[in-house]
Amino acid sequence: MTLGLLPNFVNTAALRYFYEVARYGSFRLAAEKIHIAASAISRQVQLLEHELGVKLFVRDRSGLHLTAAGEALLYRVKKAMDELGVARSEVDALHGSQKGLVRAGINETVARDFFAGFLKRFREHHPNMKFEIVVANSDRLENILLRGEIDILVGYAVQSRAGLQQVCAFDLKTCIAVRKDHRLGRKHSVRVTDLVDESMIVPSPESQLRHVVNSIFAKLAVKPAWTLTTDSFELMTMLVSQGLGIGFQVRLAAGADPMRPEIRYVPVHEPEVKNAALACCISEEGTPSVAVSTCMQELRVALEDWYRSSISR
Repeated sequence: MTLGLLPNFVNTAALRYFYEVARYGSFRLAAEKIHIAASAISRQVQLLEHELGVKLFVRDRSGLHLTAAGEALLYRVKKAMDELGVARSEVDALHGSQKGLVRAGINETVARDFFAGFLKRFREHHPNMKFEIVVANSDRLENILLRGEIDILVGYAVQSRAGLQQVCAFDLKTCIAVRKDHRLGRKHSVRVTDLVDESMIVPSPESQLRHVVNSIFAKLAVKPAWTLTTDSFELMTMLVSQGLGIGFQVRLAAGADPMRPEIRYVPVHEPEVKNAALACCISEEGTPSVAVSTCMQELRVALEDWYRSSISR
């Protein structure tokens, strides 16, 4: 009997193919990503199902789905893949090569204002490190971090959730984004009453900041005269710069936008508005690889420097 690399599995290569199909939800996409023929992947998964005596996938009108047995296997395979990744990074570190992969999830504003510069400096000291970067809103990033699809999250208004470990966090100000020539752009702060009859550009309904915006207007039992909704804070800022309304954002510091001189952020001062945080998080499960640990340590220092420089402007 042929012994597999892992105990009780004859064909361990099939586990990799199963993992990739589950990850991408498609035999075709998995084949494109790992450059193996879809027919070969399908055959290996069939052999794995025969070996285990269960079906791992089912297909219906909405697509390919894991069975209960498939879900159970995927959970364990993901843990094994993570540990093998840690082992590879540790072996590389012993040889001084400082290789490894870091999968980071960031907001687009963090990408623009901070992460691009951080990555340039980091790569100068660690040229063999590789990065996979996902740009999305904080709600989505929290979910994919909990699913093990990224290693590090840096985002605005990240919520405290079971399974997330905060590496560092910094208080944010809830602000309106306005053109500096707007009547509100000259204020040091605004109240709810200042926002009546203004055209608003608001975050998407599922975001934490949208709940803050709703609570602001609930205080006066009024709705803004006109609203535009977007899940992109970069687009929101561009729309504000075009004079289409005022936006809502959370920032490390109020004042001028360092990238767009025509934009100013004015803090909202209301008792009902709770402060959010800019947070760097990792998953509570598993052990970070050497590459992730190295990145995380330097990222924390860089975020602290960014915070200090932002509030001292």
